[in-house]
Amino acid sequence: MSSARIPLKKKMMEEFVRSPEGLELAFLCLDCGYKLAEKPGDLTRDQILFLASAMVHRQKVVEAARLAAEGITRIEVVED
Repeated sequence: MSSARIPLKKKMMEEFVRSPEGLELAFLCLDCGYKLAEKPGDLTRDQILFLASAMVHRQKVVEAARLAAEGITRIEVVED
């Protein structure tokens, strides 16, 4: 896989993680113990990328909620 395709795949995965289907799958995997493979060594790169992206997204949501509770609004600027 070329290095130019990695950022595109990562961006697509991050978009999937925020979708209703991605949120449901993340809930099943992270909260309910659903396994995408029998053992970690059997996970595909896409599955690993999904799980990592889901964890990062969840951390961002929790941090935003904590800051909002303190009255702080964060503005994130993203360039494509």
